[in-house]
Amino acid sequence: MAYNASDNSELRSLQLVILEIARIFASICERHHLRYFMVGGTMLGAIRHKGFIPWDDDMDVAMPRPDYEKFLTIVRGELPEGYSFLNYKQDEDYLRYFSRIVDERVRVTNASNSEAIVENAWLDIFPLDGMPRGALGRNLHFWRATAWRFFYHASCFKQLVNLNRPGRPLYQRLLIRFIQVTHFGEGLDSRKLLRRIEGLLLRYPYDGSTHVFSLFGSYMTREIVDVRLFGTGRKYPFETLTLRGPSDADAFLKHFYGDYMKPPADADKDKHNIVRIEYEKKEA
Repeated sequence: MAYNASDNSELRSLQLVILEIARIFASICERHHLRYFMVGGTMLGAIRHKGFIPWDDDMDVAMPRPDYEKFLTIVRGELPEGYSFLNYKQDEDYLRYFSRIVDERVRVTNASNSEAIVENAWLDIFPLDGMPRGALGRNLHFWRATAWRFFYHASCFKQLVNLNRPGRPLYQRLLIRFIQVTHFGEGLDSRKLLRRIEGLLLRYPYDGSTHVFSLFGSYMTREIVDVRLFGTGRKYPFETLTLRGPSDADAFLKHFYGDYMKPPADADKDKHNIVRIEYEKKEA
């Protein structure tokens, strides 16, 4: 059916689909003693709304690299029927660096990019990587990896770069316009660039690092986080579930959002441009 952004019941139906994916993910992690944390708008929603931010249409979690790599080896054998796992090293047609668990029975047409794409309802899973101990080394490492991330995004610009994200700094808007005008990056090998990026990310182990980061998160240098904010994690209510998040939720959310209890203006609400949601019909 065509998606009506003013119909909260349609968004709520999608949120409940994603919530079930999160339940499956968390149960796998608990069963195998894997660390994970709610991050981004998901963690913000857990604290400010005890669940989804009312206009949110996805969920984000992050895993320390050692746990993430173990998760990659076990998840496919743990998923119920109707769900699948996507990872660029395991799926030829999937070119995002972070992984996803998807509900194959729900298709979402996402028009946030230059070209509308049809994806299954998803839960995003990001790896968290270590960084050098000194501030200078951390910054050099971050911007070197970010430079390669730019080439990667240019290589799949039409399909995967969200043009609707609010609050982009001027330099990002200029880079996006540059790519639109020049078509820079067309013909670059996205998968080869991801492998190069991963080589950089694996240089510094998560355990033993004072700061960690998620390169493909949305918040640029704010993605560099003192590992003590994550700690061993705590459980927080999220809708009908109890999910794990950073140990120091207040400091974590202030780091990303400042006054996080104040909702943003309508123009600053970050969401995808969903134009259609299709649910597989159940057999009678």
